[in-house]
Order: sequence, then structure tokens, then C-alpha cells
Amino acid sequence: MSTGFVTGAVVLVVSALTAVFLAGVGHTPQARLLAAWPQEVPLPPAALGAGLLGALAFGDEFRYPALAADRGTVPRRLGLLAAKLLVSAATALILAVLTLGCDAEVLYLVYGRELVQVPSDWLSLTASWLGLTVGCAWAGVLAAGVFRSTAGGLAAVVAVPIVVVPLVQKAFEGPSVRTAAGLPMRARELFLLQWPFGGERYLSALARVIAQPVGGALTLSLTALLCAFLLTTLRSRAR
Repeated sequence: MSTGFVTGAVVLVVSALTAVFLAGVGHTPQARLLAAWPQEVPLPPAALGAGLLGALAFGDEFRYPALAADRGTVPRRLGLLAAKLLVSAATALILAVLTLGCDAEVLYLVYGRELVQVPSDWLSLTASWLGLTVGCAWAGVLAAGVFRSTAGGLAAVVAVPIVVVPLVQKAFEGPSVRTAAGLPMRARELFLLQWPFGGERYLSALARVIAQPVGGALTLSLTALLCAFLLTTLRSRAR
């Protein structure tokens, strides 16, 4: 538990300092500024922190074998995985929200109101940010379970923007973004229903997140890691 609090505190401090530095240098888009995400860095501190916390969820079990001496039947192991994914997602969401709040507050105190104005496309930006942090946390959980180490889980998180994104970059260019933009209308035509409470906006934001290179890479990576974890679990049970 203490490791989680220390990791979260370090993430918030590093994010705030990075945001102030980027604002001083200039030429950083507001979305990246609030996320403390320099162009030259593959992932922001909050995403790395979420990935590390997710990796620790399984990594500690293999670091201390007594914790994983008997994980029980396949349903029990899958239930444990679901619980770890749920907790890591909640932790990542809290970390993501706190990071935005701390960065915005520090930027407001140092530079004033201009740098913390709410952008017009805040919905899609928020969906992308939350999806990134939760996706990194889940990647850490699954990769640590597959590779049986915290280091392996964190390495898989870092590998997504460095290795996986270039592989799917061309597949998610232009046409896929336009396809995602028209998804809510096609879905409404298919089901002949009106989306309540502005549901089209949320569905469009979700589709745009998946259509982005990082979002697509995370989706593919999570799918592959989940399949690898299930195969590993079932094979170990069959022995």
C-alpha cells in the first residue's frame, strides 16, 4: 500500500514540475501541457505510474512466491485477474484526475489563467487521457502476469508507444479517423434509435480514441496480453 502512495506522490510532483518547465519553454500544445507530456517522451508520468502500479499487482506475487503458492482453479484465477483489473483501473482514473488537477493548479499559480482554459474539444481529450492511463495500468497487470515480473509488466507498457505504435501508425491514418467520426450516425441508423443524453458525443469520442495510433496500439496490446494470459493460465491448469 505504501508503494502505491509513494508512486502516486512521485507522479504528481514530477508531472507538476514537468508542466511548469514545458510552459516556460513554450511551443507545447495545451493538452500535452496539462498532461505533462513532452513531445520527446513516449509516455507521460501519470501513464508510466499507472503502468507501474498495475505491474506491481501481479509482480509482487512472483517476487514473493508465498503470495502465489496456490492461486486455485482457473475460474478463481480469472476472478483474481478481474479484481486486479478493476482496482488498477480505479487507481489509474484517480491518478489521471489528480494529475490534471495538480498540473492545472500549479500552472494557474505560476502563469495565470491563460494556460488552464478548458479547450473546446475537452470531451475527446478527456476520453483519450483516461483511456491512456487505464490502458497502461491494464497492460502492466496483464504483462506482469504473463512475464511473471514487475519489470516485465513495466517494459511492456513502455514498449507500446516505442514498438507497437509505429507498427500500426499507417493502419490508423486518415481513413480510420474519418470512419470513427461517422460511427455514431451509422450505429443510430442501424438500430433506428436516438442516443439519449447526448450519447453520440461519447460514442464518437470513444471511437476517436481507438482510432488514434496510441489508442489502437493499446487495444491490440491488451488483446494480445489477455490472450497470452488466458493461454498461460489454462496450460498451467492442464499440467
